[in-house]
Amino acid sequence: MTIRNVAVFIDAENLFKGYGKLDIPDVSMADILRQLESAAAREAGAGSIALARAYADWSALGLEDYRRDVERAGVQTMQVFSVSKAEKNAADIVLVVDCLRAAADLEQLEVFIIVSADGDFVPLVRRLHELDKYVVGATLADHPVNNVLQQEVDQYVSLKVAPTPPLAALQPVFSAHADAAAPPKKKKAVDAKVSKEPVEPPAKKKAVKEPTKKAAKGQAAAGRQRQPTPAPARSGKPNWHEMAQKIPVVHKGPAPSPADYEAVVKSLLADSKMRSFCDQLATHGGTLPILAMAIKAAAPQLSPSDARVSTLSRALRFALADTQYALARESDDVQPVLVERSTNPPGMLSDLSLDDIERGVQ
Repeated sequence: MTIRNVAVFIDAENLFKGYGKLDIPDVSMADILRQLESAAAREAGAGSIALARAYADWSALGLEDYRRDVERAGVQTMQVFSVSKAEKNAADIVLVVDCLRAAADLEQLEVFIIVSADGDFVPLVRRLHELDKYVVGATLADHPVNNVLQQEVDQYVSLKVAPTPPLAALQPVFSAHADAAAPPKKKKAVDAKVSKEPVEPPAKKKAVKEPTKKAAKGQAAAGRQRQPTPAPARSGKPNWHEMAQKIPVVHKGPAPSPADYEAVVKSLLADSKMRSFCDQLATHGGTLPILAMAIKAAAPQLSPSDARVSTLSRALRFALADTQYALARESDDVQPVLVERSTNPPGMLSDLSLDDIERGVQ
C-alpha cells in the first residue's frame, strides 16, 4: 500500500515573482511535484504526496494557461481574493491557515513542503517543528531565498528548470497551403517570450530582492524570535528540533558508496549526543523524518542517493546492522520507526547486506 504522508503548499504568487512582474516558470507543475517528491523521499524517507495546493489570484491576467497545467498535475488551485490592496499577504495568510489546519487534523502527514522563498513563512516553519513535522522549503533555482527561512527548514530544494531551447527551435513550421492568418500571431507571441528574457536588466532582479518595509520588520522580528528558548514539546515528548541543534557535525563530506555510508552512520552513533538522540527516539517510536533531521545535523552532506542507495529506509537497514538499533514497521501503510533491537519489537525489519543493496532488495 502506498504511504502518503507528504503535504505540499505552494505560494504561487512567490513562484511567479509577483503579479506586477508576472514570470511564469518554464517548468510544468508535474515536474515540480516529481522533484519535490524525489527530494523528500531521498533525504527524509518520505512517502508520496497526499495533498498539494497552490495559492494565488488565479483570475489575474496571464495565469489562465498555467492554472490548467497546475490542475492537470493534481494540484488544487486555491483562489485568493484580497479585501485590500495587499494581495500577496492575503495568499500567504490563507496558505498558513490551511497548512496549520492540515497539521492539526491529519496526523498521517509527517512531511510538509512549503514552496516559497519568502521569509514571512519562518514562524510557520517553527510552529510545524513544534508539532514534530519535518519541513522542506523549495523554490526555483534562480529565485533569491530568504536566509532565515533557508536555515530554519530541515531541507531546502532548488527546483531545476528545463533549459530554454534556442530561438531557431521555437520557430513554427508552416506548409505551403497553411492558413497564413493565425500563425504570425503565434510566432510573434513566442518571439516576444524568448526575447524578453535576455534583455531584462539586472536592476529588475535586484529590485525583487529589496524587502518591503513590512518584510524588513518581519525579518527583524524573526531574528528576535530565534533567541528565546524553544517551546516545550507536546505530551511529554522531547523537543526533537532543539535536541538536533545540539548534535555536533561528526562527518563533513558525502559518502560515495554503500560501504562508506555504513561507516559514516556507525561513526555518528559513536557521538554521545547523537546516541542520546537515538535512544530517546527509539523509546518514543520516532519516525524516519525525525531521525533524518539528526543525521543531517551530524553529517550535513550525507545522502543515500550519493551512496547509490535508493531510499533512506534501505540505507539505514544496511548501515544499522550490528548496532543496537533497527527499523520496525507495523504495517505497509505507516512509516518505519527507530527501535532498540534488544526489545525485539513486532514488525522489526530485517537487516540488508551489501549484496542485498547491490541487487536492489527492498
